[in-house]
Amino acid sequence: MENNTTVSEYKIGHTTYLVKTTFNPAFQESLSDIVKRLITRDCENLPGDNKQEYDRQAV
Repeated sequence: MENNTTVSEYKIGHTTYLVKTTFNPAFQESLSDIVKRLITRDCENLPGDNKQEYDRQAV
């Protein structure tokens, strides 16, 4: 069985964090799909950024 676990080490100040990331090989969504979805969701939640303002600027 393939190892789909990655451990990363992050140092913030005097604290070291070990972050374990595991990917399910049976999952249908790729990592790039997940990142795109997260960026899109984050952009949709920006204050003052809505479709009406965008439409007015485009005209």
